Amino acid sequence: MRKAAIAVVAALVLLAGADAAVASHAERAIAEPGIRASIGGFPYATALASGKIPRVSTEFLDASIDGPGVGTVGVDVFNLALDNPHDALTGEFQSGTARLVRRKVRLDGVGFGRLLGITDLDLANPYDISPAGGGASEARLTGTPPGADEAVTVVVTLRLEDGIFHMSPSMLVDDTDPAAFTLDFDTRTLPLGGPADRVQLSGGSIEFSRDRINTVFEPSDLDPLAGRATLVKHD
Repeated sequence: MRKAAIAVVAALVLLAGADAAVASHAERAIAEPGIRASIGGFPYATALASGKIPRVSTEFLDASIDGPGVGTVGVDVFNLALDNPHDALTGEFQSGTARLVRRKVRLDGVGFGRLLGITDLDLANPYDISPAGGGASEARLTGTPPGADEAVTVVVTLRLEDGIFHMSPSMLVDDTDPAAFTLDFDTRTLPLGGPADRVQLSGGSIEFSRDRINTVFEPSDLDPLAGRATLVKHD
């Protein structure tokens, strides 16, 4: 009985290893220089028959972005249904449909600080100080405003209105000019393919995202640097 159980476990380990190898091959095919790719869903091998993949994500760190100068750009594709299931083996996803394509731009203290003219900006969740934190529509900003001698802390609200980002102080922890932490800009200037429909503080960065729902999938949808590639076309 014990030998049989060991044999079953060994077989499962081998199958899991083989499945991981297929998924890794597809991830390497998707990833371009500087771009990280990951595929969600187990067992991945079922996609070879169904063409259905729960999630595919790509990300480019330290991308050059007009305005903030640098940021992280990424794409998440959820419930991808490939027209040709064989694409799941090669990793060359040519066409299909997706329940959701989400483009994201994350700005940390360096990139977001540049928009404010603050070189030592720190971003944190005002209510959850753990490193991971949770998504929040407010942020705790600490930094030295232009012309000031020392860092100050304020809590700001993050809002979107017709694609325009609005940030304004909701609480001054230290005595400072609220204007130093007030910011408005059009999110169409970000590589999202259009106006952002969501903004939040996430993991110490301000994250802007734009969703395309129940949409045609094209290869450029997995390029985090594609900018306006297919987003404008399909909207």
